[in-house]
Amino acid sequence: MGTALTHSAWINAWTLQRACADLNILLHVPAGTRGFPLPVSRDPAGVDWIFFTEEASLRQVLDSPGPGRFLPERFNPDLLDDKWAFANFLAEQADGPAGLAQWSLESSDKARYPLLLKARHSWRGGSKLPRGWVCRDKADLQARLCQLDADGLARADFFLQEWLGDQKHSLLSVGGFFDVQDESRNLALVTERVASYGEGPSSSAMLVTVEDAHGLIPATYQVLRRMRFRGPFELEFLHVDGRSPIVELNPRFWMQHGLFWVLGNGLVKRYLGQETAEDRLPLGFQKLVWIDGPWLLKGMLHMDLRVWSCFFRCVVKHRHRPVICPTPAYLIALQIKRLFGCST
Repeated sequence: MGTALTHSAWINAWTLQRACADLNILLHVPAGTRGFPLPVSRDPAGVDWIFFTEEASLRQVLDSPGPGRFLPERFNPDLLDDKWAFANFLAEQADGPAGLAQWSLESSDKARYPLLLKARHSWRGGSKLPRGWVCRDKADLQARLCQLDADGLARADFFLQEWLGDQKHSLLSVGGFFDVQDESRNLALVTERVASYGEGPSSSAMLVTVEDAHGLIPATYQVLRRMRFRGPFELEFLHVDGRSPIVELNPRFWMQHGLFWVLGNGLVKRYLGQETAEDRLPLGFQKLVWIDGPWLLKGMLHMDLRVWSCFFRCVVKHRHRPVICPTPAYLIALQIKRLFGCST
């Protein structure tokens, strides 16, 4: 049996644990990690593989390589978790896929409203930064900047980005595995968000697989090819008014990668270099809906009509196969154990 390590204990780690178990690999988390009660590693230096689900720990290993095999093993740290740098990287190739328009705080007089005051990084100094705020005018922006100062956040960690969320739009993602050294190993699905955790900038609580009607997979491969990328990824697009600008890149295992687990575990197999010729066959389009398990269970128990409506529309009306991570049975059993003080 092999051993592996990931640095979080949330949904993406729970899914990785099950995907690894199917391949006779025991996935651990570091001691003291909060979240789901996953196996704790007593010897992080002795693992065979490292699975990254967030940029902070990946950056540490890229800066100071340690034991364990991982991908992306070589990556430009400036593009790892710097959304400003990534947009500039996209703009360097005029005929390639484009990102959203953006401005520095110093050039805010040239910006177009409404806009997004956005954090350059997801993490800074071990703390997760806010995703950002929509600003409707100059006064709104100034108020937000003053709030940054009051909260002790550095203005240098923020920039301004085009905001198209008021228009009718689709938030689409291409996720999978890319290997610039052998593109026969490439794997990708296109998904569309159908529910988020909140208004404005937010993560996906529910998304469905969709056909690649806008040619996002070839566009994604073009970007990753320029980066000489090898590993798991998610690239987000915003489709609005006939254009599909890129929002951001996640060069790691993202939260909804469990879609690949139910389709044969091809993503984790590629990560480990264990896929077969059969695993490399085209997936073909399948109607799936990924759902955040805690979000779903909480919403249903609290009779949240938005949650019930989304679930009914995707699963009952449109007959998407549900992929709930973690499963309701797991969450209920975990809650019962906690209520009765059982060891988890």
